[in-house]
Amino acid sequence: MAELDEERRALAENFRSGHAIENALTAQQARLFVRSIQNSWGVQPLTWTQRQSLELFSDARRLLHAAGIFEDTDGPDSEAAASCYRRAGELLEWLSRSHDEVTLEVPTEVLAAGAYQLAGLPAMATGILRRSQVGGAGGIIVAFLSCDFDSVLRRIAVFWQENFELTRRDGSAHLLDAAEDSAGGSLPPMSEPSKESGAEEQDTPREVSFSPLAWYLVVETIRSLGLLAEGLRRGEQTRTGIALEKLKALADIATRWANDETWVMLRLVLAAAERFVRNSLHRRAAALVEDTPTAANQLRRFAREQFGRGRGVLWASQIKGLERLTDGNAFALCTPTGSGKTMVANLALVKELLLTPPEPGAPGRLALYLVPSRALAGEVEAKLSSEFRGENIVITGLYGGTDWGITDNWLTTETPTVLIATVEKAEALMRYVGRLLIDRLALLIIDEAHQVLVAGTPKTMRDLAAHGDRSIRLESLVSRILVLKPNIARIALTAVAGGAAPPVSRWIEGNDAAVPVGLGYRSSRQLVGVLECRPKQSPFITLELNNGQPLYVRGRDAPVFLALGLPPMPDPPAGVKNSLHHYVQIHALWTALHLASSGRRILVSVTQGPDRVMRRYAEAFDLAGWSTIAPFTPKTENARRLFDEARAACVDYCGEGSSEVRLLDRGIASSHGQMPQRLRRLMVELIDKQVCPITVATATLTEGVNLPFDLIILPSLERIVEFGTNGAPVTDIIPTSEFRNLAGRAGRPGAAEAMEGLTLVCVPMSNSATAASKQDEQRRQRDAFVANLNRMLHLMALEESADLVVYAPLQTLLASIWTKLRDHLGLRTVADLHNFLEQTMPEEVGTDLGVGSPALLDMLGDSLDELDGVIIAAVDEIEKLEGLAPASLEAALSRVWKRTFTRYSTAVEGWMEAAFIKRGQAVVERLYPDPFQRRTLYQIGFTPYVGRQFQQVSPQINAVLKEAADYGRRTPEARFTIFWQIGELVRTGRGFGFTSRGATEAALIGRWHEIAGWWLQREGAPPPPPVELRRWQGFVANNLEFRLGVAVGAAVAEAWNAGADELEVPSLDTWRATSGLPWIGFWFRELLRWGTLDPFVAFSLAQGIVGTRDEGAARRVDYDLWLVQRGKPISDEDLIDPQLFLEWYRSLPKPDQVAVPPRTVGASFTEVEGKLSRYAVRPLPTPDGIIWLDPAGFQIARSASVPGESDIDLSRRDYELVNDGSGVRIVRTY
Repeated sequence: MAELDEERRALAENFRSGHAIENALTAQQARLFVRSIQNSWGVQPLTWTQRQSLELFSDARRLLHAAGIFEDTDGPDSEAAASCYRRAGELLEWLSRSHDEVTLEVPTEVLAAGAYQLAGLPAMATGILRRSQVGGAGGIIVAFLSCDFDSVLRRIAVFWQENFELTRRDGSAHLLDAAEDSAGGSLPPMSEPSKESGAEEQDTPREVSFSPLAWYLVVETIRSLGLLAEGLRRGEQTRTGIALEKLKALADIATRWANDETWVMLRLVLAAAERFVRNSLHRRAAALVEDTPTAANQLRRFAREQFGRGRGVLWASQIKGLERLTDGNAFALCTPTGSGKTMVANLALVKELLLTPPEPGAPGRLALYLVPSRALAGEVEAKLSSEFRGENIVITGLYGGTDWGITDNWLTTETPTVLIATVEKAEALMRYVGRLLIDRLALLIIDEAHQVLVAGTPKTMRDLAAHGDRSIRLESLVSRILVLKPNIARIALTAVAGGAAPPVSRWIEGNDAAVPVGLGYRSSRQLVGVLECRPKQSPFITLELNNGQPLYVRGRDAPVFLALGLPPMPDPPAGVKNSLHHYVQIHALWTALHLASSGRRILVSVTQGPDRVMRRYAEAFDLAGWSTIAPFTPKTENARRLFDEARAACVDYCGEGSSEVRLLDRGIASSHGQMPQRLRRLMVELIDKQVCPITVATATLTEGVNLPFDLIILPSLERIVEFGTNGAPVTDIIPTSEFRNLAGRAGRPGAAEAMEGLTLVCVPMSNSATAASKQDEQRRQRDAFVANLNRMLHLMALEESADLVVYAPLQTLLASIWTKLRDHLGLRTVADLHNFLEQTMPEEVGTDLGVGSPALLDMLGDSLDELDGVIIAAVDEIEKLEGLAPASLEAALSRVWKRTFTRYSTAVEGWMEAAFIKRGQAVVERLYPDPFQRRTLYQIGFTPYVGRQFQQVSPQINAVLKEAADYGRRTPEARFTIFWQIGELVRTGRGFGFTSRGATEAALIGRWHEIAGWWLQREGAPPPPPVELRRWQGFVANNLEFRLGVAVGAAVAEAWNAGADELEVPSLDTWRATSGLPWIGFWFRELLRWGTLDPFVAFSLAQGIVGTRDEGAARRVDYDLWLVQRGKPISDEDLIDPQLFLEWYRSLPKPDQVAVPPRTVGASFTEVEGKLSRYAVRPLPTPDGIIWLDPAGFQIARSASVPGESDIDLSRRDYELVNDGSGVRIVRTY
């Protein structure tokens, strides 16, 4: 027997190696793949024959057979079997998308989905079935293989309505009797239209044209799938076990009596069902409550909610993450974008906040969820609020800044809390309420944790010296938290691969032997290719990478290519052709416009100068030949409403003639980092709700945010990274991490429409200019396009290497300091380094600090200041929360070092720890020996040198704020005067003043009050010309909202800390008394954020009461009237009091509350005697009321109505029949 198994395995391996090696396609497979994409995009496909389709279908059948052999010989988790299932699924998918008729009864996409499920690629299975039109019994199988158990039950209910006689007690008995006389037959055709998709009911009764045995197989399969769907959702192991045994028996019958297609399908359904049961969240997560059985109900409720969202069956990476959650409390989940990391984070929240019993009298446990951007914080907050609805848990998002918001009541609640924050906000909270935060902190989740990595280049060193590198803030904050709470549960979520993943894992676990979880798993197909651009020719694509690996045709040294067959772009005027970059940019737009008609969502990702690109795109529609582009109209009333809201905000913030508005009118959304916050959110909603088929945006749009794109086009990989000492721009390709993140947004499971996400880099293959004087220049530019692409591909391949050198922020900072000391000050030994670190203040080295000076000694001084900031923050927090005796200082600094990412990075050098400790001792004992000064500098939030400069200005800022206690009654011009006064105080500040990149931006600083007047809607302030809009927006974002806002926030923080006790909790009730400031101190940053002089307008926009600033100003009358009607004297402060704003808001009429329907209705038994006390039941509406069936489709009871809402999708709810002393009744349990 063993010899036979070896023979079978050898034959299977021989076929696998020739047909199923990942990313290696045979010539025929490559042609089929290309053809499937062409058909999906609605372009002319390549020539093909039916014989080729049948041959590849036969190959898929053989691969399924080979997979079965591997499972028999290697076990159910055989990697060889998975590779066969994957390639079989791919071939069947490509045949299905090409509309090739290769099966008689079972649609090809159903077989493909089954194969994908067994390959461990459920997202691919769902993707291929998403647009399936299969109805009837086949539609039930389609829904099951899609893991859409709500749809399974919905479709089964329709089946029982059409075959009501089968729901009686003897429903299947007569079928079995009839089947005894039958010895074969076919399943009913699976291609009949689905009634869910709007097919009309037939007036004539359905005639069964297949054998009784085949009909028996259909009915009993449907009963089994009903049992499985209901049992999986509820987590009932007994019910699912019975259903699996039934399916096995049916598959055995099919082996002898059904045709080959039916047998293959049933075997795939059975194997998928076994996998669903094995990987059910109910089953896999049960280990989390083994020690706390009282928490089982909460876990069951959470798991049921996930099934309701289509995520109840775990993916491979999620299973590994859950296993680590069960075994310990710290790990890094390192899988590509779209592979299910968020579910693992949610399970960690469940474990630490809901399933862990609270300590008596202790405050509610808190989870800190760190995210890299405000946009991602908003998305995470919305998703968690939805997923944990009904749970006793607070979800709140804080997105940046140095103060707190209006609704931050999470500080004192005893309810478990999830706090979603950017690193900057979390830092501010540590400075304000560090003790409260640390005391409650039970879980730390770091999303996009790979952002702690740096390139280790001279530019990184310059960024660190300029105090502008975010990665060192992340390293510093997380390291300090781990020092203060070393045993806290913690998870890092990261999309890094190869050699970068292990150091992140070791850092998070604090273990040199730690191994990252989930490497190598990808849930979808993500392609990277080249969009070739040739004048007067149709666009052409070559595919370079599939899931990060080279994609090639076996036996050929060439990538897979794809002809699009689109009309060539009309020949533009010479002014466009003479700029190769301009030509490539509008060629990308032309391609996107013609592919969007196939239903694809397309992002044109701009690496630099989005204002210039958007202007060129807006002007392109006026070029000759572009009038053929169809006008844009929102498809639905809801889409129109959202579009109108976004357009109104766009006009409000950008102007009617702006490129943003002109593109929006063409159905093209836009987004960039300098776009006002509200407008950016509305643009994201337009994209997310699929109102606009095309988006033009910078990478800030996709920084961690999941948006539904099928295709991403990059007109260039290059951007300006800095300006040289002579003012000339220095360019480089975008970081590989940015490119990976961008590519990961294409084709995300459940978000995109296509089966694959495709990222295309534009490469011009010939010159666009016809002028002889431009030929050499454009040839050099074309060479640069190719060189940039090759360099990106090379760097991405290099990152997959296990011996990759990984740089950390603190390590790079220390290396920068030592390099400058050695090369420019002549220091040679470690003793020289220590002597320098122990006695040198930053200003003793450089003369122009805090302003980003490129002079090497200035950079050295700024680097020392950055290092001092890291040290002071760590020391002050230890001192404040634990106490720190002088004799313990060295040990405390050593603890901090051991928790840094630098300690685990591969680039760390042996001398660095001692250097860090020496500088730390010097900071505390000699350089900043006064603990009060250290604490003051720490709480301000700047680095120490910059903080000392700021302390010279902050009293004047607070004096201006105090003088504005009458702000509520001031005229708009008098209000603007406050911003002018404070802006002038901040403008020239070292390290906290206004900054610029290049001479053009520097010129704006002298006119900053003009820009502020426009932004804050000062009366008579002129708007910027359209060509200057983004530059003004950039100035607002960088210098007004950020730098001016941070400076005022720091001054307010000083005032607060001067008046607050150590354990005082910030609140609106005590804010004025504690800070000694009027309400304008509270509102100043919000006014800068929303672009208004009126706090009421800012409040109304923040609360979503109004959509534009003009609407907010009009609504002010309502608030003023409400103040008068209170019958109390109205002070200046009442006019801008946030407490009164909230009171007014709560007084507004609420929508009429709909009466809550009863969750219980009376019932009576029908086909059963009622021997059990409880029955799981499903509703079947009839003209005479509701018939209640058990999950297998047999009648149990009857009632007049359904408990709970009757106008919702009943398949989403769970019901139970209760039979006790209070009578027979139906109860809705979910």
